[in-house]
Amino acid sequence: MMRCVRIGFAMAVMMPAIAFAQTNAASSDVQAVITGPTDIAVGRTLILEASSSRVGDGVIERYEWTVNGQRSLISQSVEAVYTPEKAGVVNFHLRIVVRGADGKKTESETDYRVVAFDRKIILVADPNIEREKLARHMQTAQEQGVFLRVIQPEESTTPIDAEEALVSLLGEQSSSLIGADAIVVWTDGVRGLQALMRAAQANSDVLSSMSQQTIVVIADGSLNTLSRTAKGQYSVLRPRVILLTRREALNALLSTTSVDAFVAELHQRDIDMLTLDASSTGLRPWNVLSTLTNAMLVRGVPSQTVILLLVLPFIATILAFLKQVVGITTFGLYTPSIIALSFLALGWQMGVVFLVAILLVGYAARRIMRGWRMLYVPKVAIMLTVVSVALLVLMSAGAMLGMTFTRETIFLLLIMSTLAESFLNLKTEQGMVSALIAVAETVLAALLCVFLVQWGPFQSLLLAYPELLVLTVIANVLLGRWTGLRLFEYFRFRDVFRNLQEE
Repeated sequence: MMRCVRIGFAMAVMMPAIAFAQTNAASSDVQAVITGPTDIAVGRTLILEASSSRVGDGVIERYEWTVNGQRSLISQSVEAVYTPEKAGVVNFHLRIVVRGADGKKTESETDYRVVAFDRKIILVADPNIEREKLARHMQTAQEQGVFLRVIQPEESTTPIDAEEALVSLLGEQSSSLIGADAIVVWTDGVRGLQALMRAAQANSDVLSSMSQQTIVVIADGSLNTLSRTAKGQYSVLRPRVILLTRREALNALLSTTSVDAFVAELHQRDIDMLTLDASSTGLRPWNVLSTLTNAMLVRGVPSQTVILLLVLPFIATILAFLKQVVGITTFGLYTPSIIALSFLALGWQMGVVFLVAILLVGYAARRIMRGWRMLYVPKVAIMLTVVSVALLVLMSAGAMLGMTFTRETIFLLLIMSTLAESFLNLKTEQGMVSALIAVAETVLAALLCVFLVQWGPFQSLLLAYPELLVLTVIANVLLGRWTGLRLFEYFRFRDVFRNLQEE
């Protein structure tokens, strides 16, 4: 029971302060409202205001400010000035008395919560990190007199919008980033660091405050690989230092009194750590692709967009291997590549749903227009129009369910809609069975590509070393010289091979 209470309290501290009012039923136009910071360092002066209170056609006759349930008033004016002397949650209560135009008095009350801290740490977390785990860290922070604010979006429906959700939240809570001793980034790859950089670029006050802060990046993969990608973000944020380390370092950060003590604690516990500062941000001039990739990231291009561009050659190479060596049948190379990118952007489950919907709607539109005496091209145009409307309906339904669609996702879906034409043409030429087999093999090939390239360490490695794209050229040169039988052909012509062996 005590554990549940502690976790509940920690989650309450994590949430931004919420003011709620109790208003007399006589007038719903009267409501006390408190505005001001939601956190403050111990010993600093806090100023709260009630100037945003709603009074209708009346005037405020009296203000009554109290703190932590005490009876004595700390202020009787529109402002309340308070200096917390110790770390913890400070609860303010405001009561206003409003005299209306008719002479009647109406009261309204509201509460406001402010966290006083000795140290403030911001934790930027991925949606998939367990909230109970974060609550335990917050409880540890509270016991150490540290205010730990967690910035975590709701669970993302599509992988590509996770960074956008982080950027949006960081923009909304940008004021909380100012004054933090450290900013912890606990996300997949460089996503959180990129979101932090984009949010800081949009707020000059946040960007200027970074020079006094330490950024701690928690990673599961190679620290050396991540450090290479993080050089671009460092060049923009210019913090005191970026520390790349493991998740077990978070407790050490919360329990130590300074960054220097934190680093010493990591050395003592033998926890992996890599330091990124001004002396380690240079790129060699011959690393052209790395320079271009970092330039895109520095200028605010989402990391997932860059990853989609980098994995496309590998997807094409995998598909080329499957066609040339294995012998699967797909709708060319371009279509399954786009389908694979769509699956990466949407998640393969949702991608399959959209793909099936596109095929069904396209088939239904072609059946309806079968009796129309029209030329081929206008028919295709009408079919694509119907498919586009169907995609609009599906995306609207997805938006109602909490899904978000970036420009990249919408673009990929529109291109994927052309699969309906390829499917229907093959159905007309070779029959429904052949068309369905081609669709199935195309989808399976796309899924295989997705499972291979969506591996987090691979994406981080590719983002850090985009020069690996040269390997796809070499692989395709070798595939282009392939003259042997395809794997499926050994099964297709097994009877012929058996007869040859008998002869």
